[in-house]
Amino acid sequence: MSLLLRNSVLFTLLFLFFGTFAAGSLQAQSAGHADITVYSYFISDPLTEIHIAAIGRSQTQLVFEYRPAGSSRWRQHAFTRISDIPGSNRILREVHLQQLSPDSLYEIRFSSAENSPVFRFRTLPERLEGPLSIVSGGDLFHNAELMTPTTAAAARTNPLLAAIGGDWAYADGNPARIGRWLELFRIWMEHMVTDDGRMVPFVPGIGNHEVVGGYGTDPELAPLYFTFFDLPDKRTWFTLDAGDYLSLIMLDTNHTARIEGPQRQWLRETLEARRDVAHVFPVYHVPAWPSFRPFSGTHTQQVREHWVPLFEQNGIQLAFENHDHTFKRTKPIRNNQVDPGGVVYVGDGSWGVSTRRADDIAQRWWLEKVTDDHHFWHLMLLPDTRLVTARNERGEQLDYFEQRVPVSSETEPGLGRAELPTGFFLYQNYPNPFNAGTVISFVVPDSHDGQPVRLDVFSTGGQRLATLVNGPVTAGIHQLAFDPGRLGLSSGTYIYRLQAAGQTRSRRMLYVK
Repeated sequence: MSLLLRNSVLFTLLFLFFGTFAAGSLQAQSAGHADITVYSYFISDPLTEIHIAAIGRSQTQLVFEYRPAGSSRWRQHAFTRISDIPGSNRILREVHLQQLSPDSLYEIRFSSAENSPVFRFRTLPERLEGPLSIVSGGDLFHNAELMTPTTAAAARTNPLLAAIGGDWAYADGNPARIGRWLELFRIWMEHMVTDDGRMVPFVPGIGNHEVVGGYGTDPELAPLYFTFFDLPDKRTWFTLDAGDYLSLIMLDTNHTARIEGPQRQWLRETLEARRDVAHVFPVYHVPAWPSFRPFSGTHTQQVREHWVPLFEQNGIQLAFENHDHTFKRTKPIRNNQVDPGGVVYVGDGSWGVSTRRADDIAQRWWLEKVTDDHHFWHLMLLPDTRLVTARNERGEQLDYFEQRVPVSSETEPGLGRAELPTGFFLYQNYPNPFNAGTVISFVVPDSHDGQPVRLDVFSTGGQRLATLVNGPVTAGIHQLAFDPGRLGLSSGTYIYRLQAAGQTRSRRMLYVK
């Protein structure tokens, strides 16, 4: 029996727990910010670098300051880019922060006044020692009514980043439609706010609605996209690497660069170089396996011809597609047929747009599930497993499945799967240190399925402060949230201990108010 997660109750509690904080943080961030809109994005090392941009009127005086959370000293940083925004009287001021500390919470503001609103962001950890949350989706904004609830639901999963697969504001590269981009960023600033008040950075992919004419090879036909995202050499295909555990492969499906040619060769080399990375995910716009548009579409065929074989040869298990305005998950596919060792493709881009449903779904053999729901994809990454969930605009689960990561590059692509720990295992909590809530994860082996397990939290002096689990537990990975605020705990070090079958596992965690 494969060791997969079979206890969804605690995972659901985790999701609900993190959702209870967002509203207050949202109000704190958006208040007093009528004149500027703030967003952030990752295009280089997310452990130590971030781009932060403010959109404001030209006459607005801004001074950028930042500090590690908990520090009393603000540091000033000059703007690294100032750009007119085509079609508007607004100016974009951007800071590229570097030499940050991994897995650290930072605060920023755009005024030295004591009452200036403060925004937060977190860098990614150097190592994947506990659950890490990210989201992905595309086709963001037809109107505010459609985009806002999905964005707020995604924020409640506490992501560290959002990988966007293109079709942002449906402005089609036209400066006369710049207001659509400005409204999109406003919605993101106000509603993509996590439980501890963090803004969620984009990882910006490109789609046809960023480009005049939709498809081509000229980056100058995407002036608004490149105004808001300062990609080096205006190259829309790049990799975001987080340590040695996560690589997001952002690709361009014929919008400003051809699917074949240099991009294909780069993709081959990039995937080959990352075969020992636990979590590698291609993210792009036009799907190889469409859920609405024709299977014979030109761009769709080219993705299947030039990219899909590379995914299969290099052990890719999960790819993110968009464009069709549906919710979909494919069956695992390899060599153009269903194969348990193949790639699962999820999508299809219906974050904040009007949705569709094809009339010939029964003939699309590659589809496992498809609906016309608005949705985003949520990934919880563990060192040896990923938990993949699709949620709608109300935060309700549309789909859920799990994948274990490949063993190594020496394993035959698509077939090898790492075994979960064979005995009891207690993960390091994440985040750690923490100041609002944290996630504790543990593994129960098949041999102890349904047997008693106890998980307690202690002070360093040995006083039991909370019992999180005490009773029969099914085999698999279990995750639950720990909220120190409910116990009135003070800052300090605490111990959590797992006991089962005469075995004991303990770890330390640091709570910082």
